[in-house]
Amino acid sequence: MKNLIIFFTLIFFAINTNAQDSTQVIPKKIYVTKSIGETLPPMVDGLLTDEAWNLVEWAGDYIEFQPDENTQPSERTRFKIVYDSKNLYIGVRCYDAEPDKIVKRLSRRDGFEGDWIEFNIDSYHDKRTSFSFSVTAAGVKGDEFVSNNGNNWDESWNPIWYTKTNIDEEGWTAELRIPLSQLKFGKGENQVWGLQSTRRFF
Repeated sequence: MKNLIIFFTLIFFAINTNAQDSTQVIPKKIYVTKSIGETLPPMVDGLLTDEAWNLVEWAGDYIEFQPDENTQPSERTRFKIVYDSKNLYIGVRCYDAEPDKIVKRLSRRDGFEGDWIEFNIDSYHDKRTSFSFSVTAAGVKGDEFVSNNGNNWDESWNPIWYTKTNIDEEGWTAELRIPLSQLKFGKGENQVWGLQSTRRFF
């Protein structure tokens, strides 16, 4: 796993759940992550202050899905992804001009109450299945196994992973540590994975 290089093909959405469903084709992007090597792994505290986050560039450029399809969202969302021999790390910055209005409700796992960010990892790049990881602004975890071309979302899948969030004057941040043992992927040294990310304003 030391020389693993992961290329993500990306689709980003920002949604408002009060709008009606619609269909939109979003142009794909590519994000290349890096191994942290000898750098200390990120401490999952939600603060994004670790040196490891400086190894890669920010990704973002989400496109609004609802209510104004295919437009720029009202707030920016950015993330970074790095990995080591055992874990995938995701750091997220969710900007919000009114951080005091961020909806941060506590709920049970998979409750999806409040503002949240989601990452669907298609580690086989088969465009039919993925492993979904969500975290709310309050730090509540959600995870689902996605199959049948995205038509089945299995909430009974409960992998072991770790996350923390933090609210500050710019909005909110999250850090995720996902053990690679919880994902399934091929044995190739150069990995191409699919990734879809969605941010919801409650």
